[in-house]
Amino acid sequence: MTRTLIAFLIATVQSFGLFAQTISGDLALLANQSIELHGFNGLNTYPISNTVTDNRGSFKLNYTASDFGIGYLLSSDNSPLFVVLTGENIELEGNAFKQIETIHITHGQENKWFEQYAYQHSRRELALNGWLYLEKIYEIDTVLSQHSRPKEAIQAEKQRLNDEDSNFLSSLPKDSYLSWYLPIRKLINSASSALKQDEIASPLTGFRGIDYSDSKLYKSGLLKDAIDNHFGLIENSGLPLDSVYLEMQISIDGIIEDLLGDEQKLNEITNYLFDVLERHSLFQ
Repeated sequence: MTRTLIAFLIATVQSFGLFAQTISGDLALLANQSIELHGFNGLNTYPISNTVTDNRGSFKLNYTASDFGIGYLLSSDNSPLFVVLTGENIELEGNAFKQIETIHITHGQENKWFEQYAYQHSRRELALNGWLYLEKIYEIDTVLSQHSRPKEAIQAEKQRLNDEDSNFLSSLPKDSYLSWYLPIRKLINSASSALKQDEIASPLTGFRGIDYSDSKLYKSGLLKDAIDNHFGLIENSGLPLDSVYLEMQISIDGIIEDLLGDEQKLNEITNYLFDVLERHSLFQ
């Protein structure tokens, strides 16, 4: 019995060692400040670990396999920094989370990809918005609309930027968490621009393709935004009200079908759906 107990304890310690990972960093402007790590669980967040930086702003926090997904570091000024908690040790450096441009990931491949995409995608989105603005001007201005070459150039550059974004996503290893997470986040962020361009069919199909029973979704921090943007897209689509009701019913049926095998998730999401629909006076 004693040998069995000792073997069990050794296995437990070894197992914990495999899954207990660290996030460490040096934050020049956050000496002797509290740092917290939080994770997501469905529509809620929960604390994972916390510490206080030393005189140089250095800190170290732990997380385990149960925290797999997206988390965020929170400093004493309530500025969050999102991190990918996929079992790798993460190291970072910078001034402070509120000065996000100074933060750099120095160790942790998925978090390096996360940082790279966040920066490059934001620059591409800025450029795309500029080209969309110019495109509208060339469409409505009677002087400019006569010239096809600039319009063709705008279309080509828009396509190049979109291709560049897609190529980055497709280059990620298929077994990485980001290969699932980033396309879902991109879909959510695309809802507002789809409404402006009156092109809701593609994102609506994307939202209906989300598996609401997927544990990755529950640990991503995207669940609330996915629901809000999914139904906001339908509500603001410009369709007649009876068509809006019909499209929402199709989406609700699909979500419920995903969740029939998980009562806890079913109750959590349907309760939130009731709240969303009631807030928008969609009582039917």
